[in-house]
Amino acid sequence: MQNINKLICGQILSATFYTTLSLSFCTWIIRSSKFLAFLNTNNISMFKFLKFTSYLLVDIVAVILPIAMAISTLLVLKRFKDSNQLLVILSTGASPLKLLSPLITVSFLIMGYLFLSHSYISPKAWTNFWQMEFNIRNNIDPPENSGVLFSNNGVSAYAQGYKGNLFFENIFIIDSRSSEKINSYYAKTGTIENNVLILLNGEKIEVNFKQHSKSVTKFDSYRYDLREIMKKKNRKVQPNEKYIDELLKIDINSTEKEDIAGRALLHQKITSPFLTIIFSLFVYIFIIFAAHSRNPKKNTWIPIMFIIIMQGIYFWLVNAAGSNEIFIPIIYLFIGISILIELIFLVRGQRW
Repeated sequence: MQNINKLICGQILSATFYTTLSLSFCTWIIRSSKFLAFLNTNNISMFKFLKFTSYLLVDIVAVILPIAMAISTLLVLKRFKDSNQLLVILSTGASPLKLLSPLITVSFLIMGYLFLSHSYISPKAWTNFWQMEFNIRNNIDPPENSGVLFSNNGVSAYAQGYKGNLFFENIFIIDSRSSEKINSYYAKTGTIENNVLILLNGEKIEVNFKQHSKSVTKFDSYRYDLREIMKKKNRKVQPNEKYIDELLKIDINSTEKEDIAGRALLHQKITSPFLTIIFSLFVYIFIIFAAHSRNPKKNTWIPIMFIIIMQGIYFWLVNAAGSNEIFIPIIYLFIGISILIELIFLVRGQRW
């Protein structure tokens, strides 16, 4: 029996991995396509775009994992049932509940990962995502190729050539922040370090409209500091960037919209891993106890519909809790009642 449990456990883990991989990739393609405009409007490379959208995968995987495990459990147990291996195992006098141990083992492993992801991995990934998005939109990140290096607050910089390692050729800077004068800079070569342009072998041209004068100053090296120019505004911290301990510190009496959303997110992080056990137990009950219909192959859609409906109800409750806190206890009732009903079915199925 132990060998059978190890076999089932290994097959469920393997199937869950590949199912999660394929479903997450498809979901990531759909979600990342919304950011394709960044490739054209912000002059970033495909590598940087992939890095930017890869942070979305953390939460995508967290949503997909419970569904992937339920689908994998359905496929593995159904294969055992269709090949009559389940019948052979049960005919030896083994209890159906003994087949539940590999399912519980895998479920706890996935739930452990989800708690870890919600507590640490997800907030870190969202912090990187929002910071990178802010930097791209505000031209704070160092440029990656030739063309427009940055254009912000009345200052624009261009480069005709890029040699790699943030080294540029034929750099032009136009500083029109003052209405009375315009400063323009040209350098044969230059590089950028910590948002400071180091211009080499060039000249500075200043046109003063008020005094009707202009001046030309040649230089071998010139430091053009972009840091003050790039200071546009402080980035607002999003609720999904906060760790569990930070969400716990939100004032429960606060009626601010962001605080309510943060509290709803906290309870989502706590309850969503339990969807793993809810989905998997339903599949187990369906295959072991309830799949005795005349056409079992035609009824495989029942667990899939159950997962879709339960996931939809859960997401609706979470979204509703983001605007009205009365739904937060309902989320816990939904999770608790679902598990309780399945446990009752397990006990009754064992007696049958």
